[in-house]
Amino acid sequence: MLVLSRKRGETVHIGRDVTVTFLESRGGTIRIGIDAPSSVCILRGELCVGGGLVEPVDDGARGDPIALAVDC
Repeated sequence: MLVLSRKRGETVHIGRDVTVTFLESRGGTIRIGIDAPSSVCILRGELCVGGGLVEPVDDGARGDPIALAVDC
């Protein structure tokens, strides 16, 4: 595992097509933005259980629905 310290607005590039931008750190939460081609599947870790996908979850506490790409 690579561990980095970044400041707001700084980026990390993964390969040629994926850029991760660190947007904000507030309390114990870090917000990142991920720019990648639509062919790259990006999932939150809790959606992958034992290498498979679980059903989409509605995070009602924050009002943020989780969308899954069907082709992942």
